[in-house]
Amino acid sequence: MFAQALNAGDVEALAALYSGDAFLMAKRSTPARGSAEVRAALAGYVAAESRIELTTRNVVRVGDTALLVGEWRFRRMGRDQREVLTSGTSIEVVRRQPDGRWCYLIDLPYGLDQFNQAEINAVDRTP
Repeated sequence: MFAQALNAGDVEALAALYSGDAFLMAKRSTPARGSAEVRAALAGYVAAESRIELTTRNVVRVGDTALLVGEWRFRRMGRDQREVLTSGTSIEVVRRQPDGRWCYLIDLPYGLDQFNQAEINAVDRTP
């Protein structure tokens, strides 16, 4: 559903895939936490007229929570109007909502490779 919404340029559909308390850490960006910040981050992908291909490689489910590991290929136009291609391995945690939908709780598009331990500690804002 993520690929379909992004490729259609539908920010609202993308944002609806995330829980209200979601955390999104895109590479070279400020972590986004909560609906408004996550929506703003996703709007940046849509504004870049991005296209994505996703393949989920592993799923580990425990009750209403699941860990996903996937591979993706991302393509967009650069500032110089040349196509920019990137790829990576993502880690996501999804949680089933009371209405039965599965929503992203934690989205790490570049997996843990983008973090060092100090950065992980810095983004942990739990009470």
